[in-house]
Amino acid sequence: MNEMTQMKLPKILFLLDHPSQDKHRHQYLLEGLLEAGILPVIGYFYGNARDSSMATEEIRAVSLGLTKAKFKGFRPSTVYRLKRLISSNHISVIHCQRHRALVNACLAMAGTQAHSLFYTVGSTNVLRNWNRRLVFNFIARRITRVTCVSTAVRDYMLKNAPMLSRDKTVVIRNGVDINQFDLEIPQREARNWLGIPEDEFCFGIVARLKKAKCHDTLLRAFSRLLHQAPDTRLAIVGDGPLESNLRRLCNELQISNKVHFIGRIEHKDVPLALRALNCFVHPSFREGLSMAILEAMASGLPVITTNADGVKEIFGTNLKIGDMVRPMDEEALFASMLNFRTMSTEQLKDIGKNARKHVTKNFTRQAMVKAYVRLYQKALSPGTEKSGGLP
Repeated sequence: MNEMTQMKLPKILFLLDHPSQDKHRHQYLLEGLLEAGILPVIGYFYGNARDSSMATEEIRAVSLGLTKAKFKGFRPSTVYRLKRLISSNHISVIHCQRHRALVNACLAMAGTQAHSLFYTVGSTNVLRNWNRRLVFNFIARRITRVTCVSTAVRDYMLKNAPMLSRDKTVVIRNGVDINQFDLEIPQREARNWLGIPEDEFCFGIVARLKKAKCHDTLLRAFSRLLHQAPDTRLAIVGDGPLESNLRRLCNELQISNKVHFIGRIEHKDVPLALRALNCFVHPSFREGLSMAILEAMASGLPVITTNADGVKEIFGTNLKIGDMVRPMDEEALFASMLNFRTMSTEQLKDIGKNARKHVTKNFTRQAMVKAYVRLYQKALSPGTEKSGGLP
């Protein structure tokens, strides 16, 4: 695409805090926008734009050049820098993924040609304190659309933001690229890559090591399972602030020799990690709509998870794709893991096949991108209702 063609395309500013927050679902959307004739520009508040994993020759990444410390709290200088970025790049639409980015964008777009503001909410704790609720309700009428990854998230937003009208919300569920999880390699190769013995059953989780994911409940349930099935392993993929606490818990439970802390891996390697598992376990107490669960299902794995709101939306009433237990219920999680541990290989494969079919039918990358592109195109069409002025 030449420079003249790029100048004629409508531009969308995709705002993130830092390049470390690049997600594969973001990349799906950016690529889809480009295919639809909309030029995305990735904007970071701090960090080096050259560290962006999503930038290409056609999708440019820019940074405001702040430090992480300067980005915290409200600073008029941040709004000014963002306003300059919006104007110099001729941005028409701004899409925010985080609360602080939303507040800054709402103020910065005033007086520029940017006329539409989108905000994606992926969790049921984004308005977790009175300050956030107050600020969000103050700026709610400036937002063109709040896109929620599940009905549970939309219900949460409407409950906590009375100034947000229902007609400004839309549910666009996360989707995965099914083809990325079609691996032909033998499981033993994936096991060797992770350093897991080939001859033992392996449960696994791919998630940040943080409180909401309930790794501690998983470790306690797994400890009990080892008394019944000692030839079992647990792979924990991901990093996070609770790693040292979880390793300490493993030592206390005397299961360190059976638990593999893999650490953070690149998203391109997630299918390989999932290939090493027999069953996926995701016992979080809060989920918007878990990409990790969808990816495990796309890999053909049975899934044990909880009946948190966003998870129930994935499963529906279809328990032929796995099992749901109550959050933070060690006994129920242990019983479910024991049940799957005692299943035959063929039973596990049948459940995994059902899970993959379910994702293929209901949670594809194509459907997610199509829904977002339709919203953008409507915002960019002449005569479409735009966001109003600041209150």
